[in-house]
This record gives sequence, C-alpha cells and structure tokens, in this order.
Amino acid sequence: MISKDKPHFVIKKNLQKSRQTGVYFSDVVTIDVLKDVCQHITGKTAFTYSYVDNNYQDEFLESGYNKGRIAILQYMDEVSYITFSEKEIGGRNSSVQSVPTAFNMYYMNPYPKKKLYYYFLNVTGNAGTDYQMLMYRLMETIGFNFINATLAIGHSLTAFSSIEDIMYMRRANASRNQSNNSTYITKSSINQYDIYGKTYGANKYETIMICYALSMLAQPHHSLTLYEVLEGDLRELPESSLNVIKKMNNIAIVPTDMQLEKNAFIENDSLRSPRYIFNLLGRLGSKHCALCNCEIPELIQGAHIWPVADIKKAPTLTIEQKLSHAISGENGIWLCENHHKMFDEGLLRINPDGTISYRNDIEHRHIAFMNEVTTIRQLPDEYLTSGFLSYLDMRNRMAV
Repeated sequence: MISKDKPHFVIKKNLQKSRQTGVYFSDVVTIDVLKDVCQHITGKTAFTYSYVDNNYQDEFLESGYNKGRIAILQYMDEVSYITFSEKEIGGRNSSVQSVPTAFNMYYMNPYPKKKLYYYFLNVTGNAGTDYQMLMYRLMETIGFNFINATLAIGHSLTAFSSIEDIMYMRRANASRNQSNNSTYITKSSINQYDIYGKTYGANKYETIMICYALSMLAQPHHSLTLYEVLEGDLRELPESSLNVIKKMNNIAIVPTDMQLEKNAFIENDSLRSPRYIFNLLGRLGSKHCALCNCEIPELIQGAHIWPVADIKKAPTLTIEQKLSHAISGENGIWLCENHHKMFDEGLLRINPDGTISYRNDIEHRHIAFMNEVTTIRQLPDEYLTSGFLSYLDMRNRMAV
C-alpha cells in the first residue's frame, strides 16, 4: 500500500505525436489545471508533481508515451486515475478516444483503493452534442467521476440504469444522425442481448465503451454476445480492451469476417449472418416489423427479399458475388415471426409499388386473421430503393 502525506502527481509528459508536433502533455495540463484537479479530489491546493519521460514506469504507469492522456494522483493510501479531454473537440469520438485506454489501465490494476476521474480542459468546439452526451453517460456508468462537467457542458451527468436505458438512448441518438452507425444493440431472445460493433478506426471506441457499460449493467440471468464486424486486415478490438472484456467475464466475443461469412453461406441455405443483421440495422434502424406495429426485438427477424437458397442457384455469379447479395442490407426487411413465415410461404407479397397483397387461394377465414395482424399495407418510400426493388424483382420472378 502506498502512503503519501501530500498529494503527488506523476504524469508522462510525452503524447503519441509530441516529437512531431512539439506539443507536450505539460503544455495543456498546466500547474493551474493540476491545482484545480487536486482541490476537487483531495480538498488540498498544495501538492507536488513529476512530469516523467517515456522510460519511467511504476505500479500504476507502464513505460512508453502517455497513452491515455492520464495523470496519476497519489494521496494518503488512495490512487486517482485522471484522464483529460482534448483542448479542441473535433470529430464525434475525438474527446473520448483516450478513455478506453485510461479505463483499461485503471480496471486491470489490482491496487484496491483507486478512483477514476475525467477532467474537461478549457475546450474549444462543442463538447455537449447528443453523441458526446451518450459517451459521457457511458463513462459515468463504468465508473468515471466527472470533475467539472457542469462548467464544461452546463449540467451534471447521470449513469445509465439498465441495458434497456442504453438501448433507448442509442436508438434516439442514431435516429437523429444516421452516420452514428458503428455499434448496434438488440435482443434475439428474452435475456439475450446482441452487440454488433465495428472494430476498426474511430468506430472501435464506441464499441468498446458500449461493451464495458453493458457488461457492468448486465444481470446474472442476462446473456451478452459481441459480434465483431471485421474488415480486411483490420482484425479484432485492441488486445488491452479484449482483455478487459474477458476479465468482466459476461460477454461472449464472436469475430465475424468475410471468410467466416463465406463458409456459413456455402454450408447453409438459410443464412444466420451477423453481418447481414448489422447491415439491416444500419439501413432500417432498430428491429421493428414493417407490416405491423410489433417492436419486440425478440420476435423480429431479418427476412431476405431474394432468398439465400435462390441466390445460391444463380448460375452466373461467383461465390463472392452471391455472398455480397446475401448479406446486403438492401436485400432485407424486418418482419415479426408471423409475417416472416407468411412472406416465405408466399401467403403475402410485396409489390413493386410497396403495397402488400395476398395469394389468391387463401381461405376467407385466414384472410380475416391476416387483415387483423397486417396493420401496414404500404411500405414507406425510403424502403423502395433501387437495390431493394431489384431484389424484389428477383424474388417475384422466381415465384412465378
């Protein structure tokens, strides 16, 4: 156990690009900033500090540059991990890109008396967008204490209370900005939550933060699965984050790349493809039946317009081309289990103008039931893209 009678900061002075930019962490995390941080955390204004080089390491800091925009504050027998915002808020993930790294250091360190903080520097740019608020609330959920949120964004922050709470805000945020489509959360059964997340570029930060928060909110009877949407040579989430998820021990991780999708496509005529679901979520939003008012995600399925079995029979297409059609978000629609079965059995048909019609030989008593449950008889125009209509033409042509 450590014991410091006076608050003491230890800070790596080099950022990743300090040598190229000439900007060091000590240029932005100044003595005045440290004084403010120290007073908020310890109630003291007198402290000592050390800006250390890359080769410095101790039980709280590893060697290398300052990877988490982090400062370590030791006072009495408690250690505080403080990570800082950027001074200029740029893209949607720019202010929190360092957060998973800082959290990983904090979470994996076995020292018992530790706390985690976030401090807004005197930023320029908008630090309070809807998307930023989602990320800040995720941070609160996984244990960050915001030192000066009220000053920086005008109000305090609250943690999410449940997985459903996160799903609701995620849907609302995505509906306001369709570009927010790197991570989706849905349900496939009553206690099964599925996360579909990109693992490359800036998108991985969102996937990581959502996984951490869901893991902490999950109840013992919940089952969580992360489907990693991999691209090309860009593989799984960073090892440090995967190690944290594995230590949390309640999220199953399923990597899915095009080779795995190809193998599944070859072996099965009905494709249960994570990438197909990811693409449908991106095009159509959260699970909701297109033909009735059902929004119970456990009952909603991705229905192929041009069926996989028929795609596989196309004589002029390569395997890669067939797979591309099978997982295309244009080649699908959300349907509840009832309507999916009606659609696959040919009891109902989607016409090129988006209207719904029934097969001619259905008994009248069955038509009465279909009318009762099919409350939407016209698809919205946004469904009727050229790609969707092309797949619909292929389906209807095969059904003749």
